Amino acid sequence: MTSRALSAQSQAARIKMRHHASANHGVFQRSDLDALGISYDLLRTLVRNGWWTRLHHGVYIDTEVLESAHDPRTRTLVFVTAAMCRLSGGAFAYGPSASLLHGLAMDRRLHDTLALVRPLAHDQRALHRRISRSSMLRSIEVHRHSMVGESTTVIDGVPSQDRWDAAITTAARESRPWALATLDSAVWRDEEGLASLTNRVDRWPGIAGIGTVRSVLPLVRTGAQSPLESLSRFQLLAAGLSEPELQFAIYDESGLVGFADMAWPELRVIGEADGMAKYTQREDLIGEKLREDRMRALGWVVVRWTWREILTTPELVVARIRRAATLARTRLA
Repeated sequence: MTSRALSAQSQAARIKMRHHASANHGVFQRSDLDALGISYDLLRTLVRNGWWTRLHHGVYIDTEVLESAHDPRTRTLVFVTAAMCRLSGGAFAYGPSASLLHGLAMDRRLHDTLALVRPLAHDQRALHRRISRSSMLRSIEVHRHSMVGESTTVIDGVPSQDRWDAAITTAARESRPWALATLDSAVWRDEEGLASLTNRVDRWPGIAGIGTVRSVLPLVRTGAQSPLESLSRFQLLAAGLSEPELQFAIYDESGLVGFADMAWPELRVIGEADGMAKYTQREDLIGEKLREDRMRALGWVVVRWTWREILTTPELVVARIRRAATLARTRLA
């Protein structure tokens, strides 16, 4: 066979397999080769030349498809799908993997954690077998749980814990501030979610870190629009400030001025946790300045802080809020 013919055959195989595997996030197995008329020799050639990547024993993906999976969620879909190919019977995305699929807030240090959960009776050995060549799935975690009465769902074709169990099993791995951020994001617009979280915690009594979840559960609120807001609220409460109202609506004679990230009406202070991502254009900054002017005209004092400030020097943010409360009282006197 000439190199030109081999190149054409290889390209045709790649195109066929991409189409075949598109519903499986690009992941395919050796068993898929026969259905497409692709020989094992051609598979080895494509892997050797770097056009296909071996994810685990008998599991592959087109290299360009893998390289296009830039964001953590997409890569999680790929790797969890690949792991499930090696496990017969039920398996579900678990903890950080499930939270990424649900789009929940979480500590970035958990983004590379790949985790599955399986019923107790299912064999766990398929992913841990000795293999002769490198595998991109060596570090995947496989947990076991009774799964009796557990709520599960399917996200983009991948079986997963539902958002409540995902939030709980992720928060158990985090610091208390980040655990609050994860749990807040699960209930961000769902008042009933608070009850769901409380009921679900008792289903996971034996996992490491469940004490962290229980300790922050009373602080979970709807209305925390970003992890920065949740982390800020945790730090401010820990410093002794009263609990702020979230997404607080402010009106003047012209109508709705806007929603403050958090507000202390009794202090006449507004808190804005500025991640700066929301100010992407000059018009955004101008609009925010005009909004703040209208708030000040109503007697509110606005305090802003950044990620760095609330995480490294929260005492300075607290001091600014307390000075703002004093200033507001002076203006009203």
